[in-house]
Amino acid sequence: MTGNNCYFIAANGSDSNNGTSESTPWLHAPGMPNCTGNCAAVTPAPGNGFVFRGGDSWHFGNRSASPYTGGTWSWPWGQYQNCNFQATMTGCIYFGVDTSWYTGTSWQRPILTADNPLSTSLVASCSYTIGSSNQMVIIGPGTIFDNFEMTGLCTNDTNPANAADTYIVYYGTGNGGTGTAFIQNLYAHGWTATTATSNNSSLACVVIGGGNNGLQVIDHIVIDGSDSNPTVCAWGTFPSFYHFRDSIVRYATQGVGQWCHDIHDNIFEFMQNPYVPTHGNILECNDDSNGTAAYQPQNTPNVFYNNIIRHATNAFSQGGQVTLWFCPENVPEYWFNNIIYDVGDSNFWDIAGPPIYGCSNTGKQYMFNNTLVDGTQPCYNSTTNIGGQYLYVSNEHLINSPYGQGTGAPCNGLNDPSNIAMSDATAISQGYGTNTGRLNTQNNSINCANDGTTPCAPTSSTNSTVAAGTNHQSYCTILASYSSEYAIGTDAANACKYGTTDGCAYNTTTHTMVCPAEASVARPASGPWDSGAYEYASSGDPPAPPSNLQALPQ
Repeated sequence: MTGNNCYFIAANGSDSNNGTSESTPWLHAPGMPNCTGNCAAVTPAPGNGFVFRGGDSWHFGNRSASPYTGGTWSWPWGQYQNCNFQATMTGCIYFGVDTSWYTGTSWQRPILTADNPLSTSLVASCSYTIGSSNQMVIIGPGTIFDNFEMTGLCTNDTNPANAADTYIVYYGTGNGGTGTAFIQNLYAHGWTATTATSNNSSLACVVIGGGNNGLQVIDHIVIDGSDSNPTVCAWGTFPSFYHFRDSIVRYATQGVGQWCHDIHDNIFEFMQNPYVPTHGNILECNDDSNGTAAYQPQNTPNVFYNNIIRHATNAFSQGGQVTLWFCPENVPEYWFNNIIYDVGDSNFWDIAGPPIYGCSNTGKQYMFNNTLVDGTQPCYNSTTNIGGQYLYVSNEHLINSPYGQGTGAPCNGLNDPSNIAMSDATAISQGYGTNTGRLNTQNNSINCANDGTTPCAPTSSTNSTVAAGTNHQSYCTILASYSSEYAIGTDAANACKYGTTDGCAYNTTTHTMVCPAEASVARPASGPWDSGAYEYASSGDPPAPPSNLQALPQ
């Protein structure tokens, strides 16, 4: 195969080849230190694609292995203004795959490995490191990074002041960014750390890092530390969570970033936190999008929906951790169809505010149709937090989950009868919950029934949440009015009209996400909705088809 404006890279290639066909591939890609010859003569430009053969491995640590990259793969090729989400993408540079080109009997992702053996516990020493920075890939604005497997990173960093050892780093420019990077279909796993690192008070390992600048689209990624030491690697440190969707993060520590805007259909599970006991949020947005980011249609709302957070270890619950930390700005925010359970004694939502953070908290926040088990949510806020007066809460299913305490202004809807509160015992008696299968046993928290399919869903038309809620089609109509941004005006508006889809299904064999996980049920156009994340019915309209498909170079 040949491709217009495409170059091809394979483990049996040569940098002296022209690289313009699958029969004449290069051994390396531009930006790899060991790229020479015709490979080094090409400077990637907007519209170029660099296609890697499936099933091949590129080595970052072991100098005797082939192909050896020479160290960190870095992309220093400038700013590209025409690589934008849901806009023109002619200015993107694509690094990815053609799924019909592979070695072996079936297609597998190309592998980028730092060459260290897998271990679920601390190791005495690292077999390999990657130069002085111990970072694998550094990408820039205007790039698409698609369908790679990344593994084998080991950290021996004992200095908290150092930059963390990282799988992939994105450095954009400007507050809100002047370029977009796409990270999609990634499978990251297999990190380790030395015993010396365990004495470090900081997180020395990061899967996705950044500098809180530039915008990122994170789509269909799998971060799975089940074969790793899950206690030493943060899944995200200061990327932008601008569009973050259809992904799973499991067996890792915290994620913290900025520019949260469109976060949906993700699963966070089996999260751990022994080394940072006072700052272990599963998803921390220490500044949400304020509606003025580059390429964002102005003043569109931020949305967080169809996410599942579950099965944090007991260690995560110590020190007052927050499951979700948001810093709302001057644009509205809609939080709906989310499910949180088996995470122990922690706040589910914290709304940050002055004087610690610079978010304004003046945009209205709408929290509705969420299912929350054994925790708290922010209906009261402290005097240093002005969020309460802007927060509207309704249709919540609260299983042993009182509203948060504080001395600030209470939220709107504190005593709304559409918020259905019940004890753990009542939840179990009605089939929402179970005492079996718990990971976090702090405060005797329960697990959801039907954990693997429809967690904490109603099982009968007589359940307390069925037809107990307020009809919020008006919220969906408001979201639909933001037609300038498809992800909000169409995707979020459609999701608002349905019960949750339970995130996406994780295929543990191929390490891919299949979306949606469940066919959701339409909420009534008129008449009462169910409270909580689900709409109970024997059948319902099918969910809207995927609307964010992208054509990528092959």
